[in-house]
Amino acid sequence: MPKEYTHTECFAAFGTVPRNTRWSWSGRSDNGENVAVTLWQDRFEEGGRFYRWKVDRDGAWTSRPGFVELIDNLIHACDHLDGVVHVIMAKARDTKASPRSIERCFPHPSLKMRVVEINQDEGTFVLERIEPTQSGANAV
Repeated sequence: MPKEYTHTECFAAFGTVPRNTRWSWSGRSDNGENVAVTLWQDRFEEGGRFYRWKVDRDGAWTSRPGFVELIDNLIHACDHLDGVVHVIMAKARDTKASPRSIERCFPHPSLKMRVVEINQDEGTFVLERIEPTQSGANAV
């Protein structure tokens, strides 16, 4: 049986630390060299190539501290890490619930994504899977 991870253990697997263990969806290493983001496994598109986040309610994301932190960490990745982030894969207890809760999660060390689009005003972003041969994909 595969190992079961807590969300905090998933962050630690990448050397990252979330601001808050209850509401953080992303984390950053103390030295700023790694960012890990939690992504819902059912929201990947095009066979796992893309992950797009669209806002559920206009402006609502700014009142969610975990999402504000996520956008901040994605911007950090763009500014300092060529947009590359590590992935924590999450399975939702109920994919139709809002907000969702995690049934289980795990660090996905072989999957890295690159931020290809981010809109700070709207709280939307697009990530694209990095193939292992692409520049920056092997950095940990």
